Amino acid sequence: MKRLLPLAFLLSAAPLLAQPGPPSDGSAGRPQRAYANPSALIAADIGFARLAREKGQWTAFRETAADTAEMFDGKRVPAKVLLKDRKDPSEPDKWAPHAAWIACDGSVGLTIGGASYPGGGNGEYVTVWERQLKGKVAWKWVLDDGAPLAKALPEADWVQGTVADCPVRRRPEGDPRPQPGSKRERKEQGKDAPMLPLAGPIPASTAPAGADSKTGQSRDGSLAWRSTVLPDGSRHHTAWIWKGGAMTQVFDRVFAGKVS
Repeated sequence: MKRLLPLAFLLSAAPLLAQPGPPSDGSAGRPQRAYANPSALIAADIGFARLAREKGQWTAFRETAADTAEMFDGKRVPAKVLLKDRKDPSEPDKWAPHAAWIACDGSVGLTIGGASYPGGGNGEYVTVWERQLKGKVAWKWVLDDGAPLAKALPEADWVQGTVADCPVRRRPEGDPRPQPGSKRERKEQGKDAPMLPLAGPIPASTAPAGADSKTGQSRDGSLAWRSTVLPDGSRHHTAWIWKGGAMTQVFDRVFAGKVS
């Protein structure tokens, strides 16, 4: 499912959309999609940029980072380590999403977009997000990277949000699917829940010797991403979603050089 979402509306609605909740009508018609809300994911990205303007760039990064979040500084680095003593610049980078993909179960999502830098110049970025089942922040990022561009990306009036197809998996007979937002659903999708296999195969990593490559996925196996730090410090990011009966590549970028 694809949605074209007007950026102007999302910019004004970001605080509202950033906190999705279970349906109020008790409907269980499409329970797996109850939280697969691309507009909320896009709004989380927009809210992240707004927080950077209001409270400071690295403060915003710290407040929205998951415990396991990773960044890149010539190599893969835990965000907690890289951001610990960073002072906020007088003027933050500015960014806005151009597209988003979200797993069928809504557990994780990916946003990409364009950025502009205070000293001049432009860039692009990729952020992987994880939906939070507890706390005030609905989405936290688990991976963030970006790189400068020789030419700015075209401004986006519309942001395309795409939901992965739901993998067809039969539950054991007599085991009904939990209601959206229920304690049983939170337990099944919580941090200790088992990770289901990917809905389909993705290409094996072709990273050369000396590279650092990691692959992550949504809990339902409908979205996967891979980040590879190559020996020269460049980073290769790829992502796939379950569409049309196959894991389909939706993002593939190489960010050159060291990022700080």
